[in-house]
Amino acid sequence: MPPKGFACTQCGHCCLNLGAYQSCATAEDVDMWEEHGRNDILEWVEEIGPGIFDIWISPRTHDDVNRCPWLRKLPGKAKYICRIQDMKPEICRSYPHSRKKARETGCPGIWQAVRQG
Repeated sequence: MPPKGFACTQCGHCCLNLGAYQSCATAEDVDMWEEHGRNDILEWVEEIGPGIFDIWISPRTHDDVNRCPWLRKLPGKAKYICRIQDMKPEICRSYPHSRKKARETGCPGIWQAVRQG
């Protein structure tokens, strides 16, 4: 869960800078994508060990990508949306995990939490 009072500003910072916090998908994430037939998501996932899945790996080059492939900028706005909002992996749903992690990764949404206490 994000920290209390955290409010996403839709700045896209976390999704534009995956190196700041990129991690693995859970087995539950992969199960969800398989159950919903989301092969479009699964092609960006590589199993790196039993039940351990690296995410947002280019299906063409097999390299980590710097920017989330599901991020889209809203036309004419300085805001972004997630094209897989209802299927986001746990790492994304719970970002930034803590105020410390938000500060470390430069997430501006944490300042909402700081102002709210």
